[in-house]
This record gives sequence, C-alpha cells and structure tokens, in this order.
Amino acid sequence: MVSRFVRLALTAVFVLIFSSGFVSGCLPAVPAYPYQNPDKVIAEARLMSEKLEAYIKDWLDGKVSAQIPKELLPKGMSKGVKNLYLQKPGEIIPEKQWMIRPAEKINFNALHGFFPDPNCTYLKLGVFYAPFGSRLVIEGEFPYSRFFDIQASPSFNPAVYYYEKSFGAGEVPIVDADIEPKKGHVNPFRVGANRNAKHRSYQVTFDLAIGNAAKLNPVAFKPPYYRAPGNQRIAGAIQYQGPWGKDTKSGHGRGLWDDGDLWIRYYAIDKDKGSLGGVSLPKAYYVLPDGRQYYINADYSKFWAKANQTIQARSTSPGDPPALWRASVGWDKQFGIFLNIATGLAQVLGVKDKAYIRNLDRGVTGRGEDQPPPGNYEPSTSSCTYINYLLRGISLGRDKVAVLTGKLPTFPDTRNGESKMTSAQMRYWSITGYDANIDPKQKLPGAATTSVMDDELILDSQRRYIIVYSREKERPKNANANSGVTWVNWGPTASQSWSLRWLSVAPEWNMNIAPNEVNLPWSTSTWSGKNYNKKLTGENNHNGFLGEYQPEVHYMSKKQFEALGNIVNYDSIPKWK
Repeated sequence: MVSRFVRLALTAVFVLIFSSGFVSGCLPAVPAYPYQNPDKVIAEARLMSEKLEAYIKDWLDGKVSAQIPKELLPKGMSKGVKNLYLQKPGEIIPEKQWMIRPAEKINFNALHGFFPDPNCTYLKLGVFYAPFGSRLVIEGEFPYSRFFDIQASPSFNPAVYYYEKSFGAGEVPIVDADIEPKKGHVNPFRVGANRNAKHRSYQVTFDLAIGNAAKLNPVAFKPPYYRAPGNQRIAGAIQYQGPWGKDTKSGHGRGLWDDGDLWIRYYAIDKDKGSLGGVSLPKAYYVLPDGRQYYINADYSKFWAKANQTIQARSTSPGDPPALWRASVGWDKQFGIFLNIATGLAQVLGVKDKAYIRNLDRGVTGRGEDQPPPGNYEPSTSSCTYINYLLRGISLGRDKVAVLTGKLPTFPDTRNGESKMTSAQMRYWSITGYDANIDPKQKLPGAATTSVMDDELILDSQRRYIIVYSREKERPKNANANSGVTWVNWGPTASQSWSLRWLSVAPEWNMNIAPNEVNLPWSTSTWSGKNYNKKLTGENNHNGFLGEYQPEVHYMSKKQFEALGNIVNYDSIPKWK
C-alpha cells in the first residue's frame, strides 16, 4: 500500500530521505501557505460534488451507465485505482470492497513493507469517494481483539491538506468502546462486557461535509482523548492535496484533488480467531439526502498488488550505530509523518534551521504547532488516532546485542479468549523495527523486520522487562525466558528503526503519564518544536517524563551480556557509554 502504510515511516530516518521528491543533499523549497484562496477551493470542491451527485441520481433513475466518467473523478487520484463504477445495495460484496493487510508473524523470507505493525490487521476501502451531503454507512461485527477503530478522512477543509493519503490532516475516528451495538447485541470492548458474546453487531455512519472537522466533531475530534458517545461522525470523501499535488519536482504532480481514505484497524486479535478477528468483513454503502442507497467501487487491483508484495530480508554487513543513533539519544515523538521525515533529512544534512522545517511542514501539509485545530493535532494522515508514537534508530555490530529495559503499563488480557474486558493503564503496546534502507530505488520501503508486543514480554514482579535483540547465531546463552529475558531475532539486516506504539483509550485504559499531546505537547516534545526539551523523552535514560516507562537502550557485546549470569538482574545491565 504505497504511501498509505507510510504513516510509520518517520521511524526510519534514512528510508524516506529520497521520497516525496526529496533529492539527495537537498531540501525542498517551502511552498507558500495557503497555496490557493480557500473560498475558491471550496467552490471548486462543491461544484465537483454537485456534478457527481447529479450523475448518481441519473444512474439511479436509469439514465446513465454505472461507469463514472473520467471527468467526474478527482484529478490527482492514485494511478493504481481506476474504473470507478456505481453499485446498488444488492450488488455489494464486502470481500470486493476492502484492501486487507492481515496481522502476521515476522517471516524473513517474506517481509511486508510500508511500515505495518504485524500485530494489526488493516482494512482499507479500495476507494472512498462520494459527494457532500451523502452519508457513509458501515455495518459489521465487533472483532475478537484488543482494540478496534474506524477512521475516515476529515470533512473538506482546504486549510489542512490531505496529500497522497500520507501527509496532512488526521482522520476522524470512532473507537470501539464508544460504538453503541445494535439492539439485542453486545459491545465487547466496554469494561465488564462479555468479550465472547455471539451477538456483536454494529452500524456507524459518517456524514460527508464541508467544514472544519474539529468544529463539526467538537467532542469526538478533540485532543487528547478523541472520544464521544454515539455512532455518528462527520467526515469527507473528497480531498484537497495542496501544492505538492501540482508540483512535479517535489510532489507527484498528478493534480490537486483526491478521494478520501477510510481505515479499520484490529489490534492484538485473539489467538484463535484468525486475521479477521473471527467475524465477517463489514459492509459499506452510501445514502443520498433523499434516502436512496448506492456504492462507488473501483478496480484497485494494481494498487493492491503493489502494496501486498513481499521481499526477503536484506542481508547487510554488521555495523555499530552511527552518531545519529549514539548512546545519549532517546526517543522522538511523532507529530506528523512528513514532519519527521523532514526532520530526519535535516539531521542527516546537518541543517540547524528548525524554523525552516516547521515552515516546510506547514507549506506541504497545512499543519504545525501554531496552526488552528485540527492542524495542530498530534495525529496526522494515516496514523492511528489513539496511538502515541515514539521513534528511534539502531544498528547492530558483529557479536553485539541491543537491549531495551523499562517498565510496562498494565493492559487488559484478551488474546486467549478471556471472557471479560477489564480496565488498565493502556490498551496496547508494541515495538516494531523496520529496515532502514537508504536506497531511493528500493523495491519495498519500510519492511517490518522485528516486532514484540506487550503480552509477549517476560516481566519481573515490578512489571520490568529486558528485551535482547541479536542475530540468531549470536544469541547470548542467557537470552531466554528462564533468565528473565525476552529475546527477539534481529535478522540479517544491520540497521533498523524502532517505532514504539503506546495505545490509550482514555479514561478507562489510560495513565496520568501517557505520552499524549497534552502531557507531551508539540512545541516541546519533538526536535523541530519551538521550545524543544530533549529531557522529556530525547535522552537515553529513565529520568524523563515517562520515567521507567520509557525504554532505555543498552548496547554491548554478546560476551558482556552473558557475563550477567544465568538469571539476569535488571539493575545490573550496564549503561551504554
């Protein structure tokens, strides 16, 4: 799913240096903001919508073909999605609506790319395109999983761009526990609910509109919780891509317009329920203001074939971490995918002008710490709204091990079919490593090479963990469960980038030091922020805001780790110097 799964790319400082039109050794020019007069952009979007709605009505009246003419499609859509056509409700087959990236175990012979969390199944509509005033309806069953949400691209607002479904405005979400089940059914995600209830159906709706998503969803789209009761939200299926939609040097240059995006995520699925969470695929359709139903589908086979390709893990020469990933470096916090890619490039090139990075981010995405909501929100295009992402890179030398130590918040036990949902300090936690490949012509960026999630960790009586990463042939003798250690096979790729996902659904699954945007604001918690304070998360120790809940990185030889003994003492692991 090229660039659709790029939401986690910022963890790989090098991987996307050359992406999005970046040229080696250069930084792109800052586009003017706003790119065009917002009133004129809205007028053009409204006209596009009116023409599409008129065609849909003519089709329902039997006057025109189901095939939607090209002149009614957004000038800027992905080349991998074509031949949009109309369907009536009885013609809809859910299996032909969704692109699916299933949860899976890491397989070095067949790695999936574009920065997935292997513990999550992603569902994405093959095309999300409909006029303003229509309503999207999704009918499905609550999955057997730890977490589930639905996110739709925001209501049309040219002040915050939605470029290539990768950079820009965050999606409007509805989270599992807030969804009211159908009458006589159970929502298994609420505290105390029966997780194994057989009757578990829901229906949610997204009204498609023009306007500021933060104002149209005043509670549901508000930091840091992004929650509201009820099954209705306001979104948009026509989007404006901003300057890089036209710019052929830095952007794709296909055009300013695009369809929207709609995601469904199933995190930490019960072990016996398969990759789809033990339920059927949901069904999606649209409703016109006059009540008539329809669906717009497409041929997205080329797009999906490219997104679902796999590669063998690259075998690269062992190498110790470069200066950029030195011993003192902690974790950076994500406030937008494009922002972190630009930040990584600036750091590699030695650029010190942080104002330039902030202005570039605003010019390309319409976002920034000083922008009005939702442009100043932490979540950005294609990221999970309920996850706070922390990022760091690492490289592994010969006969070396990387070790993470820290403390794990509590989480609800769910994966073995537990009968009740319980409250906890968070909902889900994982660390996934990605191949930090700098080749601009690589076949598959963002290959997930390592991953470990919360219930896979060996914990001591204080919920502290020791995670050891090494190549299989260089595994220390004491890197095992009997020694109190969680071992992760590093694989053959030396340089990787870690993405820590901390998922909260507050207040039931939250703690007072959760790394959300209120506790760790944009201006102070990421490198390019005006008032960046590296003591919050940017130092490699347990003295920052998260204390022992922030993983500390240790780096040593295999021999040094084995010298710690058959039972590894958490407090005896040496600092990385």
